[in-house]
Amino acid sequence: MFTSLRKLAHRSLRPAVAAFVTAAVLAPALSGAAAKKAPRRDFPPTTSYTTIEGVDPEAPYSRLRFAPGWKRVIRSDLGASPVRGRHKRRDSLVYFAQLSDFQLADEEGPARVEALDLGGTPFTSAWRPQEAFGPQTVDQVIRQINRFEDSPIRHRRSRHTKMAAVITTGDNADNQQANEVEWTVKLLEGGRLMPNSGVDAPGCGPVGEAQRYTGVQDFGDTLESGQFYDPDRPSGPFAAWPRYPGLMDRAQRPFNTPGLKVPSYVAFGNHDGLVQGNAWANAGFEAVSTGCLKPLQSGGLGSSALFTSPDRSVLVPPDPERRFVDRKEYMDLHVTGKQADAHGFALVDPQETAASGGQASYYAFAPRKGVRMISINTVAEGETIGSEGNLDDPQFRWLERTIAAAEKAGELVIVFGHHPIRSLTQNSTDEDVPPCDDRRTAGPGCDGDPRTSTPLHFGPDLQQLLLDHPAVIAYVAGHTHEHKITPFQRSGGAPGGFWGIETASEVDWPINSRLLEVMDNRDGTLSIFGTAIDHGGRLDAPAPGKDAKGFSEEQLAAIAREFAFNDPQVGGKGKSMGGSGKPEDRNVELLLPDPR
Repeated sequence: MFTSLRKLAHRSLRPAVAAFVTAAVLAPALSGAAAKKAPRRDFPPTTSYTTIEGVDPEAPYSRLRFAPGWKRVIRSDLGASPVRGRHKRRDSLVYFAQLSDFQLADEEGPARVEALDLGGTPFTSAWRPQEAFGPQTVDQVIRQINRFEDSPIRHRRSRHTKMAAVITTGDNADNQQANEVEWTVKLLEGGRLMPNSGVDAPGCGPVGEAQRYTGVQDFGDTLESGQFYDPDRPSGPFAAWPRYPGLMDRAQRPFNTPGLKVPSYVAFGNHDGLVQGNAWANAGFEAVSTGCLKPLQSGGLGSSALFTSPDRSVLVPPDPERRFVDRKEYMDLHVTGKQADAHGFALVDPQETAASGGQASYYAFAPRKGVRMISINTVAEGETIGSEGNLDDPQFRWLERTIAAAEKAGELVIVFGHHPIRSLTQNSTDEDVPPCDDRRTAGPGCDGDPRTSTPLHFGPDLQQLLLDHPAVIAYVAGHTHEHKITPFQRSGGAPGGFWGIETASEVDWPINSRLLEVMDNRDGTLSIFGTAIDHGGRLDAPAPGKDAKGFSEEQLAAIAREFAFNDPQVGGKGKSMGGSGKPEDRNVELLLPDPR
């Protein structure tokens, strides 16, 4: 099923990087073989050209270095075989990029439950050592996407297609907070971004504290000394990590971000719609989030985690922008006038909006003639604690109708959402939580949709629906923070089906995005090219011991990448390589019969 392709070399935008990779990577890789003709245009290196690895993965803390690229793998699991010479015939149908799981965290917020990451609990995403540098990292991600405005894959006559759109497959925010959503929109659209939060208030800590970092990564602020990474004085499990005096305060400074050059389209993730991606936002949780008493008690989410005694709490500057947003406010925050369709939310069917009381958040659009992209909301909103997803019945019926209409019009269909099919398992309904008769008492997680959500639909239901329509060629998702490609074939081994595409996150190792392009091979088959790319910032983090006051945003992103590799829970050490996946999940050409 798998055929290896020798990786294509692209010249770097940075001569120093190009020289290094040519000498250290390409020469050994191409030893004994003739070098391929260089492309006509300059592109930054994709991961098919060079990747990043730890210098000493067995060490308590490892720096990073360049490594040989991931070869492109041709996959023919769906019954379409590669035909020689197709690169001379193929036409591009659509070229777009996928970003997933920014998880932009207001790391100073009182409703953060970092203590859940301690003591062997099943929660492994309540705290990350690199989370304070999320905005700076995503800034470098977006700058890199802009460098790939032209596709790195050539089609006939050596043309490079212009990017049509960027999709974000959920979890842009980390804790359902308004300020995290506002940061997301600013990064997508460009402008001045303030990553700090908190305002000085009487009785909520010393005057001026709001201008500095306050949280578990400053042992002077909390009672949890030694259990988290404090860059001013690393200790405990982080004793071997670099010391960067003033790093957490440096991360709070505002900076300018360019925004994307092409339209972007947003799907909901569980961290966008649930507290810490797991619990519905009741009024008590929101009072903690906007207040100035930060709990430090370790306990189960939904029980004692956000409600604890004063002797296990610390004072922090409060902030009304830490309020939890409901689905409607989340969509409204994307209405800025800079993108006319509000990143897709202005495209919601008016009938669905009316029937749902303004809660419907799924939509469809055509980035190119002949291609229909459909965004779905897979967040399981309800009383059950959990991060997995489902589809309620009204949305599922809309999806059926929308795919059928696209198929009738002769369009190819690409569906995208947050949870992959294997994660659509949560049996939790909107009706499990109180209705929004009084949002102030019920909280922003109340049920504002008057429609009945049942019967719920899970992974097998979505899989069968997509298989029932040959026009569907892919379902693109995030959530798992790993590269994974799954073929979904028609029953009985008949040719055809669709590809499930999961892409790693922008917060955990390897911090990758994915370029996707659909090609018509003009031989009865289609190819979906998937190419992973690193963020565009520098590789080398500053030397340990340097005062962080003078660090640039690009250096903060370099530190974040290095911290992500060394993260003791989900880093890149060991055989798992974090979310890098297997070779057949990374850089791929996915073949399938052309259903048209």
